[in-house]
Amino acid sequence: MKKYFVITVFITGLVFASPILQMNKAFMALTELIPYLTKRDEFMLSKNSKSITKALDDLQKAFSSAKHDPVIKEDLFSPSYKLINENVLESQKAFKNGNKDYAYWRLKEITSHCLDCHTRLPVEYASSFQNGDMAIDEKKFDNLYNLGLAQLIVRRYVDAKATLIRHIDEKFIKKDFNDIILPFKQILLVDAKTLKIPDNFLKTANTYLEKKNIPEDLKNYLNALVPRLKHWNTKKILSKGINSDKDLKDLIKQELVPLKKLASLDDGNDVDILIASGLLSNYLFNSPDSKEVPEIIFWLGWTEKYLKRGNFFGSGDLFFKLCMNRYSKSPIAKECFAEYKESVEFDFSGSAGTNIPEDIKNELEAFKKVIDHK
Repeated sequence: MKKYFVITVFITGLVFASPILQMNKAFMALTELIPYLTKRDEFMLSKNSKSITKALDDLQKAFSSAKHDPVIKEDLFSPSYKLINENVLESQKAFKNGNKDYAYWRLKEITSHCLDCHTRLPVEYASSFQNGDMAIDEKKFDNLYNLGLAQLIVRRYVDAKATLIRHIDEKFIKKDFNDIILPFKQILLVDAKTLKIPDNFLKTANTYLEKKNIPEDLKNYLNALVPRLKHWNTKKILSKGINSDKDLKDLIKQELVPLKKLASLDDGNDVDILIASGLLSNYLFNSPDSKEVPEIIFWLGWTEKYLKRGNFFGSGDLFFKLCMNRYSKSPIAKECFAEYKESVEFDFSGSAGTNIPEDIKNELEAFKKVIDHK
């Protein structure tokens, strides 16, 4: 019996070792590309084309090979994994064809979705990038913000927050307040969505609100967050999480439904949406067989739609599509369609009105037939 047990463990180890290896390879390739996120001109230079092409090729091979990871096949991750693969292929193709602007935009999307996926995992769950501590060569990053993003991807949250604080402090010293809110949003992402300790960010916010030279837009943003941070500090669900469908229903009724009824969301609601997204993600990860999965997916789509609009990372539309395709018989599928339609109209609206491309219109019609069971 012991012999068979040893063989089983060995085979299981091989099954899980392969995805981990591929994700490590993906991260190594991504670390070659992340430094370009704040150096677009460098991305465009011919002298860097060879190394960028190789990194994109390595990234594509690694993500493609990681498809056997059972975690990636779950409802929580499959939408983002699909889009990451599409973005990598599109970036790779565009770069080789000389369309570097489009390739650059796709690279930023890839980084966003990597961060989005990894912040959905419960904080105690080990990252697939198990060599993340060793993979980050800090010498490659001459920008602290990008280094912080890399640390976030491999879930080194303490390091990432320290790096982002250094980045913020440098900006205050240099009085360079361009994009000053972005690093605060990444720290809020960690404290609210992943760690679910809003008091951590409240302390950070108060530290900078006391500074005399704080720019007005940052002051307004942090002040808007404070009441919502205090609101969530009193909620027991943050320490215990969602442990049952009843807990889930209570969260939806008490926090999400009132939020959805608002005419518009303000900066302070970033806290609500991040925390809700984190709680929902963790419950879906831990309870993939819950009978409430379609509703979880709907609310994940709704929260992440607004996260993306707020310059965080989110895959809202993908969750709506998953909802319609996989759970078309659920009553919530119609709500998923309504939210996806609104999202499409938002994305393709401007001063000249709404101009939805024909292929997207056809997609909407196809989804309508799916949920109407025609």
